[in-house]
Amino acid sequence: MNIAILGAPGTGKTQLARELARCLQPPEHPPGTITDAPPLMAAIHADLLHTNPAGHAAALSQHRIYDLTLLTGLDLACPAERPTPEEPLSREAVDAQLRRALTQGAIAYAVIYGQGPARVQAALQAIASRRDDRIRPGADRLRQWQSACEKCSDPACEHRLFTDRLNIGPR
Repeated sequence: MNIAILGAPGTGKTQLARELARCLQPPEHPPGTITDAPPLMAAIHADLLHTNPAGHAAALSQHRIYDLTLLTGLDLACPAERPTPEEPLSREAVDAQLRRALTQGAIAYAVIYGQGPARVQAALQAIASRRDDRIRPGADRLRQWQSACEKCSDPACEHRLFTDRLNIGPR
């Protein structure tokens, strides 16, 4: 599974990526990639710093290689070194722009909140639910739950059998 972690500065993207990589190592889980710096992050920064949204379309197109997008919430305290004059982007502006780009690009995402292990657990739950979505049975698999006659495997035949026994309806 390929996972992209997006978020505003100081929201724990890199730490979350490290912890998830540690938790999701094979053999329990199939190999994949976890990145905290997908092209969409660079496009958002370029847009906010230079008002240049031109890169959004290409970045969103490239972003489709990820099976799951996690967006780190703004619930962590901002580190002391941020914001600085060198980092003029506010966390709120980056977060809002990320959400807008993902929504406009029709890319589903899960927002991850929590402190320390709770944040990692929230991300692991989002990953597990995504895996569950991918293995849910389709309509073909649901058909196996339909009742069928023991002798001919025809669902309508079982209905006729019970109708005949109860003397209900036409014969």
